[in-house]
Amino acid sequence: CYVPLDPGGPRARLSAIAADAGVSLVIGDAAVAEFGAVAGIDVPPPAAPGHCPATPDTTAHVLYTSGSTGRPKGVLTSHRNIVAFVTGFATRLGVGPGTRTLGISSLGFDAFTMDVFVPLSVGGSVQLAGTADRADPERLRRFIVEHDVDWGFITPTLLSLVDPADVPGWRTVACGGEPVPAELVARWLPGRRFFHVYGPTETTVVVVTDEVTGVPADPLPLGTPTPEHRAHVVDDDLRPVPPGEVGELLIGGPGLAAGYLGSPELTARKFVEDPFTPGSRLYRTGDLARLRSDGRLEFAGRADRQVKIRGQRIELGEVEAALGAHPDVGAVAVEAVPGPGGTRLVAFLSPASAPSDADIHAYAGERLTEAMRPAVLRRLDVLPVNPVTGKIDRPALRALAGDEPGEDLGGSPVAEVWRKVLGPGAGPDFLLAGGDSITAMRLVAALRADLAADVSVEDVFTGRTLDELTRRVAAAAPLTGPGLTTGHAPALSPPQRRLWFL
Repeated sequence: CYVPLDPGGPRARLSAIAADAGVSLVIGDAAVAEFGAVAGIDVPPPAAPGHCPATPDTTAHVLYTSGSTGRPKGVLTSHRNIVAFVTGFATRLGVGPGTRTLGISSLGFDAFTMDVFVPLSVGGSVQLAGTADRADPERLRRFIVEHDVDWGFITPTLLSLVDPADVPGWRTVACGGEPVPAELVARWLPGRRFFHVYGPTETTVVVVTDEVTGVPADPLPLGTPTPEHRAHVVDDDLRPVPPGEVGELLIGGPGLAAGYLGSPELTARKFVEDPFTPGSRLYRTGDLARLRSDGRLEFAGRADRQVKIRGQRIELGEVEAALGAHPDVGAVAVEAVPGPGGTRLVAFLSPASAPSDADIHAYAGERLTEAMRPAVLRRLDVLPVNPVTGKIDRPALRALAGDEPGEDLGGSPVAEVWRKVLGPGAGPDFLLAGGDSITAMRLVAALRADLAADVSVEDVFTGRTLDELTRRVAAAAPLTGPGLTTGHAPALSPPQRRLWFL
């Protein structure tokens, strides 16, 4: 089996995952640079493929998701799980010979299985977008058009950066990973098939889908289970709740993973005996849902502190544990709050003399993925405590998160766009203001739309500050659209040149 990791990702986190998985062999473009000096890990040169001894129940891959204890957890997915997903999903969403899918998901994101294995298993093809095409909304649009993409999965955050009128050949859209606004669906729906898709990594990518028809309205239904899968909405005692009432969503079927690598107790808590189908198991998703009168499921929140940031599952406890390990941080609490571009994380640190934003960002960069890093850091003498429970007063923290002090950045057109994208309290440093790759794409798209400046994501990251970006906008040529090399297969992006651990 393989374990995908991000070359150039948080080094401490990569090392922890490699150790947890018992990695002994590394294959990939970045293998030598990342793990060539690690004792006990072999980095062989390229070689011809050998015989594959896998059986249906052999583990195909171990995908690591965020863990509430502060350590990522590895999900054991078998070949049988993947085949069940691929065949059922292709049938449900109409993927077949000649389908040209969009490949933009990371190998470490379970949607990669959808991007690649689904079309290839039925005679289709996958168009792998390179780094520059993924990082720039205009280049992404041109890539979709030039490579005749007609089917693709994408998160709503990325989909919102593309104008449906500019990609008329994209006829089937699968969207999920985080809440999908009805307004976004309404923009894309005319003349297309639009599927809302849902599924945790533990149930192999997607297990519930809904084809949106008519006039979409919030909240969008999750839909119904894919072939051979079943869903139950239950109370705390795993008894079914009446239709319309909220309960925990449990999933059963051939997509259920074996469990978590090296974590039998967690596996036993999350993968439970199925009281409705003797001899089978159910996965406790931790998602709250209700069964609608039309038989479709509807998402109703979380039963724990797990959140979705740009389609990635984040356990707030893991973020708190990583930041709390800093020797100069006394206590830490992290809350997920609405932001200009979707949900973002705000970290509250004590004491008030806790390290600077730059120090915390540098420390977090070694331990947390981009999506897990807080966009805003706030310092308090002490964290507020609920006088009744004696626990951290999280509602009070969320109220403080919405009361973010602003900074005078001036009234230039670039500053106006900066505040619109990063938020009214954003400072003059892009990274310290919570900027990331998706935010950079949104900033570039807004600068192009509002100021007709031909700037790029590289300008944002290289310039980094508002003053430097303002200079680059002033020096930029009038917007004509970046070029795209065609006539050969696109180069794989670093997230696609993943490390494969055997």
